[in-house]
Amino acid sequence: MSLALLTGSTGVLGRKLVPYLAKSYKLVLHYRSSEEVFNALLSDPSVKSSLVKAIKWDFSKENLSGFINEVVKVGIPSLVILSASQYDSTPLSRVTEELFDYLVRVNLVAPTYIALKLGTIMEGGLIVFLTDMIAISGHEVYTGIKPSLPYVASRGSFYHIVRYLSKELAPKVRVVGIAVGWVDNPKASKELRDLAIRTIPTKTFVDPGEVYRLIELAKESPSLNGVFLTLSGGI
Repeated sequence: MSLALLTGSTGVLGRKLVPYLAKSYKLVLHYRSSEEVFNALLSDPSVKSSLVKAIKWDFSKENLSGFINEVVKVGIPSLVILSASQYDSTPLSRVTEELFDYLVRVNLVAPTYIALKLGTIMEGGLIVFLTDMIAISGHEVYTGIKPSLPYVASRGSFYHIVRYLSKELAPKVRVVGIAVGWVDNPKASKELRDLAIRTIPTKTFVDPGEVYRLIELAKESPSLNGVFLTLSGGI
């Protein structure tokens, strides 16, 4: 089995992707602080047996090169899924320089640097920038929520980064983006979940299994490179 790296493995989408990935890959799983969620993932025997290394790392504070060194200690992944992010809805009047620094570091600098450094040593395979629809459709795409300006800024460059890296890392490594719409989050309010369903043309949340199948399709399609794919139900 080949090696896959997933950042943000305890996120709303990341935690649901882990069991799918565990069926086909040896796993390096990154998380920042959610020990309880991560331990719950390990209660799945397939996940526990597939896990090669768990890396607890805060991209806002800790050295990114150090994180990459921890990954390559156990091997060079053939699949890199960059899912770690921090959402923010701070009103414009309360935005600070520190908030900009934090969100740009976590949401933009970290995934881009990891993709660049791992992409230059990978012998082949795929890098996936896994993000929300804001990266390609702007800040008004999700009815009912209002992302902050720093958050939008931290996501808005991904289309161009995917295009750039897809050319620079080819032919060994391919790079794609996958933008995902509403994923059901039981911790969200009933009002927001109901509003989301009403505004999705297909009236369904994105199934994490769909995301995994799209990642696998991208991995198995040699000509798929430098593009952003979407799973949103049409929002």
